[in-house]
Amino acid sequence: MEWGDIGQIIAAVAALGTAAYGLVDTSKVFRGGISNVGYGFLRGALLPFREALELVDKTNPYAVAKANWLNGMDKTEQKTMVKGLIRLGLTKDTAPALAAAVSNIDGPTLAAIAVKINAGQVLADAEITLLGRFEAVVDARLDAAFERADQKYRNTSKVAAAVVAIVLAEVGALQLFGTLDGGNAIKAFLVGLVAVPIAPIAKDITSAMTTAVAAFKAVKR
Repeated sequence: MEWGDIGQIIAAVAALGTAAYGLVDTSKVFRGGISNVGYGFLRGALLPFREALELVDKTNPYAVAKANWLNGMDKTEQKTMVKGLIRLGLTKDTAPALAAAVSNIDGPTLAAIAVKINAGQVLADAEITLLGRFEAVVDARLDAAFERADQKYRNTSKVAAAVVAIVLAEVGALQLFGTLDGGNAIKAFLVGLVAVPIAPIAKDITSAMTTAVAAFKAVKR
């Protein structure tokens, strides 16, 4: 094997990783597939605000949040959408439940704020402060939920893609060598294992290797 072949090997391994990612991604056609991973954190964060969300959709208050999550909408946009739904569901009737879900928020005062907002009245400074505190707590909870959900999704996707890449590598080795005896199975396992992390940076690695090989040849002359 020559130094120039390393770039082709890296490209092949990266292609395996990309294919594995693609196969994992196709699971989304089955009721969301891999995209469902992590949603539990988001639903848990929204549970205390169920009454507000029910004003948007009584039968399925989490439908919008789940649809946006499964569709892979930008996290910032998702949080903005959910916050808007909670704010939309803030009424005199839902205020007690929402206040109970947030520490140091007075229910009757929040209810009075909701009445003023729905009537288009100007809020007093103290009411603006309390409403700001309420929204800050909602922001913090949503931030934590989305970050944990996204981390869970990314980590699970990588593990699933690695498993698929290993299976594909083992099948490829079996087709190439006719057997997985000896070190063939181990080699295929290692190729599949590194295929996933290499895939996103393969182009940079290949370019660096090409430059290094060219420089080495120039010095050798």
